Amino acid sequence: MDTAQGTASPRRFRPPLWAVLATVAACSAFAVLGTWQLRRGLHKQALLQDYSQATSAVPMDLAQAVPQASIGGVAAQAHGEYEADRQLLLDGQEHGDDSGYDVWTPLRLPGGGLLIVNRGWIPAGRDRRSFPPLPAPPGTVSLRGIWRALPEPGLQLGGPQCVPGQAPGGWPRVVVYPTADDLRCYYGEPVAAGELLLDAAAPGGYVRQWQAAAGVIPPARHFAYAAQWFAFALAALVLFVKLNLKSVP
Repeated sequence: MDTAQGTASPRRFRPPLWAVLATVAACSAFAVLGTWQLRRGLHKQALLQDYSQATSAVPMDLAQAVPQASIGGVAAQAHGEYEADRQLLLDGQEHGDDSGYDVWTPLRLPGGGLLIVNRGWIPAGRDRRSFPPLPAPPGTVSLRGIWRALPEPGLQLGGPQCVPGQAPGGWPRVVVYPTADDLRCYYGEPVAAGELLLDAAAPGGYVRQWQAAAGVIPPARHFAYAAQWFAFALAALVLFVKLNLKSVP
């Protein structure tokens, strides 16, 4: 009688180096993508909540001191003069199925310094080397909108976009999620660390559907995507263990 019958065979776990490296790379990539979607979901959630509250809130006055901007933003008002000859175009912005730019126009504050006003979205033309005229109302303007932190990409790649002493190039300049330091570098003077989303009813703007833009992909879908990527990471780890855990003859 075989006394070993029914006894589990010993197993050995000795995965090849290539399998270890591939699994680490895959799990890391899935984890990064999951974290990115989670951050996007939380960001959209904060935007929608603050947009809803800001529509009925008393706006703070940015004329004297510009407060630290929050992710979601607060109702605010400001007055000053547009500097339409030094505008930025935030690349990678979408409206429906169309790609384009957000028009960032600096506003010269009475007390000195600049404040970035997001005047809305414009479509990108076939030739991305040329841009349509971007006129702004002349003289002193009084604006109302939502003061919020500068937008950030889900994944930050590369270093500073503006290097002091670098050849400046012409205006408007196409930028990809510049930081507050980048803005100060572009303009060569203090720039408030944030942006004022121009109220949809204000003149001198472009397509402004701030709440709708924040909800193109609702937060719940971002969270679902995040769970999916984390599940892929777990599945890759389980598959790695299963394929490399072999019975010893």
